[in-house]
Amino acid sequence: MADSAMRDTLLRAVQIEALVVMKIIKHSSQTFPTIATGSIVGMDVNGVLQITNSFPFPTPDIPLSDNHESNQNLAAAAPRAKGNIAYQNEMIKCLREVNVDAQNVGWYTSTSMGNFVTSCTIENQFFYQKEMNERTIALVHDVSRSSQGSLVVRAFRLSPTFMAAYKEGKFTTE
Repeated sequence: MADSAMRDTLLRAVQIEALVVMKIIKHSSQTFPTIATGSIVGMDVNGVLQITNSFPFPTPDIPLSDNHESNQNLAAAAPRAKGNIAYQNEMIKCLREVNVDAQNVGWYTSTSMGNFVTSCTIENQFFYQKEMNERTIALVHDVSRSSQGSLVVRAFRLSPTFMAAYKEGKFTTE
């Protein structure tokens, strides 16, 4: 399908392979209460975003004396950090070499009790939709709610209207 035709078809669904869900759950649980972030790869097939693989972003070496809030900020900003973009591109290159679906389709993050709509989350998704691919998504795994018995993973994108308003500086967190 041509690029322009693919952009014109709506993204109707997100399909996540079980192994990807397990990798995200494991990464999120291991880093809890700090935010876990990583990349998701797969394919866009006729309006269905098929997520077939994921990998975590490297965690920076953080001195033990730093407080929890600064650790959270570093982790939350990881998806758009230059070092992680280079790491992501290298990982995708390696995945292609072994014939794995390796189209960047977005990123994932963990949250606790649904608290994920932050300026970092919006900046990350804006960056992905603007710089990577307008059809990328953010997968959000709620560790706290999932530990209560039912898996909570949701997919989000920014609307074209929001993208335009954010680009023009018409949106603020206030």
